[in-house]
Amino acid sequence: MKKLPGAALALAIAVYGAGARADDTAPPSYADTTLTGDWHGYRNWLRDQGVTFTMSQTSDVLGNVSGGVKRGTAYDGLFQLQGDFDMGRLAGWTGGAIHISGYAIQGQGLSGKDVGNLLTVTSVEADPGFRLGEFYLSQSLMDDKVTVKLGQILADQNFAISNTASLFVNSTFGWPGIFAADLPGGGPAYPFAVPGAQIIIKPDDAWTLQAAVFNGSPTGSDPDGNANGLGFPLGDGVLAIAEAGYAYMPGKGGTGLPGTYKIGAWYNSEEFDSLTTASNGVSLADPLSSGSPRRLSGNFAVYAVVDQTLWQEPGSTDNGLNGFVRIAVAPQQERNSMNWYFDLGLAYKGLLPGRDNDTAGVSFAYASMSSGMSDLVKAENAFNGTSQPVPSSEAVIEATYQAAVTPWFTAQPFFQYVVRPGGNAADPDKPNSRIQNAAIFGFRAVTSF
Repeated sequence: MKKLPGAALALAIAVYGAGARADDTAPPSYADTTLTGDWHGYRNWLRDQGVTFTMSQTSDVLGNVSGGVKRGTAYDGLFQLQGDFDMGRLAGWTGGAIHISGYAIQGQGLSGKDVGNLLTVTSVEADPGFRLGEFYLSQSLMDDKVTVKLGQILADQNFAISNTASLFVNSTFGWPGIFAADLPGGGPAYPFAVPGAQIIIKPDDAWTLQAAVFNGSPTGSDPDGNANGLGFPLGDGVLAIAEAGYAYMPGKGGTGLPGTYKIGAWYNSEEFDSLTTASNGVSLADPLSSGSPRRLSGNFAVYAVVDQTLWQEPGSTDNGLNGFVRIAVAPQQERNSMNWYFDLGLAYKGLLPGRDNDTAGVSFAYASMSSGMSDLVKAENAFNGTSQPVPSSEAVIEATYQAAVTPWFTAQPFFQYVVRPGGNAADPDKPNSRIQNAAIFGFRAVTSF
């Protein structure tokens, strides 16, 4: 995601930054930060009672101008509605809260039909329709040092996140593409919130320790299941994920620049199909193969994330240059289509004079295809006398500029160049030739209502 709306996260960062008051302890006024305002005072009144509604529309228009499977244009859209209910204010339940979100997904996307790439071009591309997103109860304990969530949860809202990377449109800069490729159904990431439980521990302002368990597959036993988010699948193994994070913030007179550093891992107890070996022990490409892959138990990956401020404009704690690096490794290559991955990038807020709330950025992601994927194609070529391209890797470069037009509206042109779409996949119209590198131009608009 895929990522959940990196758009949603980017919107929150951009809009709040654009609309923040001098008194940062007071919440921003709806009249200043949303298109529909405070609803004649009712919205602010609801917030005072403990009820907060957030609505946003992300609209992407994009086109593949060269390479890929074919040239084409597409529209991706996502309307997201979130409700947060402070049960302390509503019912006297100290530390209790309920969160619910829903999606209206629009458009058909560009990746599948025109580009043929694995690292999906936009973070909102998904099957169109209406879906339930997250729906969970949370409880804060020990003066907010511990938070427990129970319900339908998204891992991509909490784990393996880079705040700097949230600027970018390609889905891999949210939920890393290696996780989307190797986990059943793409894992507990947009558009699939998954039944689970999560604990977040903050012993101090610097450290964050968190862990969660989810149903092993977001779609349940049916790969096409849970289409509307109301399936609440259970009993399909367990996905466990844990992460430790440290945020460095220099104190007054301190040295260095702010940074956040994370390390994490996940394990999935599901059974996975072998990419190379049939259930009868021969190659899946062998004519004597049973036709069904050998089943392999369990899968895991480890990852690390670095967000680092590289330079701050004099007198500012917000504007300047930030960078990020993420690395992930899934070593069991016989069951994983990708075995290692990294991305990195730079983002500069306030690059242009008089545009302090705009952000410009450039990023790069690289996903290595596993030996399981390449060995199968080599075997198919040997048995069939063909010369299909052998899977190797896919990479994407993105350049973008996010303009905070108003506190509630951002406009974001972007360019992506995809190298070896599909991991060096064969062109469906020319089986012995790979899909050519693709150049994509697009425009994203995000509105907060």
